[in-house]
Amino acid sequence: MALLSTLVIATTASAQESPDQVKGTVCLRSGQTLSGVIRIAELGVVGGSGIGTLLQQGGAFTIRVGEEQRTVAASDLKMMEARWANEGTEQEPRWKIQEITLTAKDGQVIRGKPTWLIHASELSIEGQPAVHAFPLAGTDFSPDNFISKIVLGEPLPAETPPAEAPPVVTPPAEAPPAEAPPAEPPPSEVEVSLPPPLVIEAPATVIGEGEMSFTITCPECGKKIRITIKAEAAGAE
Repeated sequence: MALLSTLVIATTASAQESPDQVKGTVCLRSGQTLSGVIRIAELGVVGGSGIGTLLQQGGAFTIRVGEEQRTVAASDLKMMEARWANEGTEQEPRWKIQEITLTAKDGQVIRGKPTWLIHASELSIEGQPAVHAFPLAGTDFSPDNFISKIVLGEPLPAETPPAEAPPVVTPPAEAPPAEAPPAEPPPSEVEVSLPPPLVIEAPATVIGEGEMSFTITCPECGKKIRITIKAEAAGAE
């Protein structure tokens, strides 16, 4: 890390701050994005490997296309994309940039390879912590911090999530009317059983005046009932 810092300082020591700030959005290999005034966004440690407000005239990218070199200055650059690959092993990584794609403001697209030997990544955005990825930094190195994309221009405002629609309140379903209890059938006629007529046991005797007694039997309880009848002759009316 000390080597990288020394080289960066040597590269930017004579740099003059550009009157026009370099603004944009930088994407890291991890997917993290940082936006604002770009102070330094370099993929190497020599001129032509990065852009930024602290670099002379905003910096530039110089890449090799076939047998020639092509340079796109920050003032003409719209977007830069870098494709990284590990050409070593997990224990001994050798990360290199396989291809760089430069898109100019006029729409021209240029693809090529870096013209520098040391492939690293140094990012500093005004007001935010610096992010670096230098393969020789030991345990401090992470390939997720490599710069993979730079888009110049005013950062797009963060999308405002659509307002949530108020919840739809569903009125409670009306309870069905209570069913009337089934009508009770009219009471049926109650049959009343009458006891059988009393059986009178009496002698078949015609009497005039006097008394006559006889006994009857209750048909329900079977008890004997004695009845006495007194007869008197009625006078003439």
